Amino acid sequence: MEKKNLVAVFTIWTVLSIASTFCYGQSGKRVLFLGNSVWDFRGGVHQPFLGFCETAGLDFQAVSQMRRHENGHGVEFLDLGRIPLSLPEVAGDERILSLIRWGGYDYVIVEARRSGYLLPESVDIPEDRGSSIPFEKNLQALGTIHRTIVESGAQTVLYMHPGLHTLERYRLPVAQIYERLHSGLEEMKIGGKRHRVILVPARFLWGDAVKKYGVEGWYANPGHGNALARFASGCMLYTYLTGKDPRENRFVGLPLDWDQAESSPVVQVPREDADWIKSQVWLYYSTGRN
Repeated sequence: MEKKNLVAVFTIWTVLSIASTFCYGQSGKRVLFLGNSVWDFRGGVHQPFLGFCETAGLDFQAVSQMRRHENGHGVEFLDLGRIPLSLPEVAGDERILSLIRWGGYDYVIVEARRSGYLLPESVDIPEDRGSSIPFEKNLQALGTIHRTIVESGAQTVLYMHPGLHTLERYRLPVAQIYERLHSGLEEMKIGGKRHRVILVPARFLWGDAVKKYGVEGWYANPGHGNALARFASGCMLYTYLTGKDPRENRFVGLPLDWDQAESSPVVQVPREDADWIKSQVWLYYSTGRN
């Protein structure tokens, strides 16, 4: 009888182990972010995003540029060297398309980059923000990227870049352009059918936050958010990629500087601020077109 019990226990343990291994393998997700320095600057957005995922018991891996930040309207990306900031240049770079095709990603996050590349030539915008590119050309390029993502088996995520606080008057026009790009991508037929694109409206969230906290309380410099802002964007990505209510997630802390994460002090987001951010994110998600 004892031998039979041992055999039964061993059999159950083996089955549970196999099931556990299979479930874990299925739960792991890989995310590629084809963005700029926002993803990495002083910890960037990826660290709180992963913090939310880990706290929820989700296995996510985030891949992006991990060396230098913006350089001549480009970024240093893994071993690819400089990649450009404009969508037509990205779509024309076979190295990047190959990275998407063979990277085994579940989600690929793209952004329309600098505001100057999106707005019409008639808009008065500083020269260092990039030259205007016609909407149709931007959409065509983004369509090439979207098609590559879909054919790789991944899902396209369009991250609405918050933008510089010094260019506040362009916030709504650029957001409207993102909406048009989003609709244009979802109208595309790939393999005979349309594919859902996730639009993450970080630009609107940051607009709400600046009204609440002020520029000094939200931005670290004109183009990058402070720890609170990075927490908010990470929360938004977590919510839009997983569909989970962030208000039920206990994550509230992140290293001040991810480049020195082991020695950097951990910033604890005050409970009141974390609750407000999570509520705002969930409001956007639950009332939007998801």
